[in-house]
Amino acid sequence: MILVFNITGIGQSAERIFYSTFSPQDWDIYISKNGGKTIERFTNHPSLDYDAVISPDGKYVVYTSERSGLPQLYVQPIEGNQSPALLIISNSFQDQAAFSPDGSQLAFVASHEGNSDIYIIPFLPDSTQDISTASNLTNDPGGDFRPAFSPDGKQVAFSSDRGHEIVPHPQFPFARQRIGDIYSVDISGKNLKRLTDSDSWDGSPLWSADGTKIVFYSGRTGKNSIFEMNTDGTSQKQLIEFPGPAVSPKYLPNGNIVFTTWNSEQDFKIMQADKATQEITPLFSNSPDLMFHADIHPNGLMVFHGGNYPETQRQQGKFGFDGNVLAKLTSSLFFADQQIEAFGVRRAFVAPPQIGNNLLFYDAGDIQSFFEYLKPLGFSVFWLPILVIVMFLSGLILGVRNRKKTPFWKYLLFSILTVVAGIATGGLFLFVDVINPMPVSTIRWTMGLLTVVLIVLGWWQYKRTTRLKETGKETYRISKLYNNLFYGLAAFSFLCAVFINHFVNSTIHFYQVDYATEERKPLFILEKEPNTNPANFSVLDSKVTHDGKALIFTTGSFRANATTQGDIWKYDFATKIVTKLSDSPYNDGFADISKDGKIVFRSGRSESFDIYLKTTKGIENLTNDIHRDNFPAISIQGDKIVFASDRLRKDNEYKTMDIFLMKLNPDNSWSEPERISAGKGQNAHAHFSPDGEWVIYTTEGYGINDEQALIQPIIFSPQMYGEIVAYNLTTKERFRLTHNKWEEGTPLWVE
Repeated sequence: MILVFNITGIGQSAERIFYSTFSPQDWDIYISKNGGKTIERFTNHPSLDYDAVISPDGKYVVYTSERSGLPQLYVQPIEGNQSPALLIISNSFQDQAAFSPDGSQLAFVASHEGNSDIYIIPFLPDSTQDISTASNLTNDPGGDFRPAFSPDGKQVAFSSDRGHEIVPHPQFPFARQRIGDIYSVDISGKNLKRLTDSDSWDGSPLWSADGTKIVFYSGRTGKNSIFEMNTDGTSQKQLIEFPGPAVSPKYLPNGNIVFTTWNSEQDFKIMQADKATQEITPLFSNSPDLMFHADIHPNGLMVFHGGNYPETQRQQGKFGFDGNVLAKLTSSLFFADQQIEAFGVRRAFVAPPQIGNNLLFYDAGDIQSFFEYLKPLGFSVFWLPILVIVMFLSGLILGVRNRKKTPFWKYLLFSILTVVAGIATGGLFLFVDVINPMPVSTIRWTMGLLTVVLIVLGWWQYKRTTRLKETGKETYRISKLYNNLFYGLAAFSFLCAVFINHFVNSTIHFYQVDYATEERKPLFILEKEPNTNPANFSVLDSKVTHDGKALIFTTGSFRANATTQGDIWKYDFATKIVTKLSDSPYNDGFADISKDGKIVFRSGRSESFDIYLKTTKGIENLTNDIHRDNFPAISIQGDKIVFASDRLRKDNEYKTMDIFLMKLNPDNSWSEPERISAGKGQNAHAHFSPDGEWVIYTTEGYGINDEQALIQPIIFSPQMYGEIVAYNLTTKERFRLTHNKWEEGTPLWVE
């Protein structure tokens, strides 16, 4: 999602900030008043409503809603037609409410003091209280989540990532992952106890009615499963055997368990499990597509959040994220004498509009599946696994048939070598084409050379087969198998060498969409250059030039190294001509252009990622070191440059990025990079305000606002960081602009 901020400063014209956020759409609260037999929609608002809980007296539902633009707690009576009422006044995140057993207090998660902590406040459904009246129960630099009161109301259990170092993501080197454990604490904030200590996330604790057990989920088995333990942390055991993931457990009044699960199609359902028989059935027989976090009251009331898939879900040629392009969020935020009104727009790497229009420009994923991605000739890649399977089985079958004439182990060896040769041939192609994407010319030379080698080996085996057959030796049958194998592998290599440019659909379709009306029109189509590897032909960045006359964007591979091809392009709106701005075979990208024509970009032409500046005098490497420098931006005035870099991290540390500023000196040289980001962790995607006095960027300095294991399955966002910060270059003031649990980034501030 892209959020659009209309910023109206005192005496200033309206300006807008766009940034991406991974947020779902159209969640509402649903209620059942008869034990799950029928379901009614309890809320119906275009914003997100979620994490609902029922008051102990069964009169109210408290839930989180983003209808004000921020996640905040609302209360709504179950009976009658009263509108929801805001419970707490705050400019920060609130979520994950939990009632005390007597209903007099409410525990919840808030980012009021920076990171996520557990707060307690009196439950006053007829009043709106200020966040300052709430008591911070945990007050720790780590993130604390999903509170639950003990039956006597004297303790709160919760999950926290405070006990583990943040670790690199196993697949994405730019991202970091967190691990959570279960803790308990007195409602006074004293007697903190750590109840679990595992290498995966333990979360969403809930006390049993008698106060002797705590149920929770854990990923310690390799997937999220339901566990139970004593309240002191002893006797931890898996409670339910279930083939799929299981999170958010709750006790039913009869002692059985309900939990949320999902499948590979991202269908989320609420299940119930009989602890004695292990029988698992859906809690509701007729329900929406998406169901999360049920809360069960002893009187038969049930609430959960979710809904049906948005109309644009899984449809070809849509915006790239589920739901409408406009997320229909509104908010008013204030910082430094500026009022900010927020509207949500869904799309990553979008080029926001300039003065006087509502148009967004972006590339759209018109290809939805692997088989749509392949061209007809692309299906020839299946020749390799078919060949290997056929030759493998041929070796075994002929070995059995001819075992009296030829030892079976010789045929078995052939079958084994067939698999090895197939993996080696396919692995080489995969390496040069996908793992380390090389130019098409390099792929052709590599696979062409392999074709020649395999043909030579096949010819040698053919001559050997003829000679063995003439001398009457039965081993000619095995030699013939090798001959067929080598020629078959040569055929695969030949196809890869000659037809590599005809394997996949490698055009990029650009569109424009009016984010107010959602009218969508084609803009232009970019064809891949003949020597460009299709794996290096995805759009990684796009923006409209400051004069509004052109779109600039980067094509490349998201995980490519410095020497892998990446290119910078420009599309002129008036002439409709596409021009390539980069001039090297290395990884160029993330360009930004000032009004006086300076172009800043990152490039791997020094075999390390550096920041370059292109002017009428030529190209200058501004950083020129071994560190990884990326995501540069230049002020409209052309006198300042910001970029992200890992230059402050030591070699033995996991390298995270900080934001650095360089200024143009009076002699036209550039100052040394100065760090302007604060805190630990990842910081990236900096951009200037139109007046050049502010820098906005993405940071994980505030941690996360919900359990990682509950957010990542909803929308895959491996970074798990991304609040937007505005930094004033003169006053050094820093303002946090966003508070929620969805990953947000790539902010752009335009007029």
